Amino acid sequence: MADTHNTQPTLDGTPTHRYRYCRRCGRPLTAEASRRIGYGDECNPTRHPTPAATRQVDQDQLPED
Repeated sequence: MADTHNTQPTLDGTPTHRYRYCRRCGRPLTAEASRRIGYGDECNPTRHPTPAATRQVDQDQLPED
């Protein structure tokens, strides 16, 4: 079930809802594309994915010839 505070139904009767506020930061959304996906340009996870975690791994030294 959609959050009624953050979404509104479309006027043309399609079942897709439009977001009014960014799902990450809560700012109002103005662009139509942003309202469809629910994220502003700065918060869009597909445009700004979180970097992969780095790990330090012990490695064996290569044999010398």
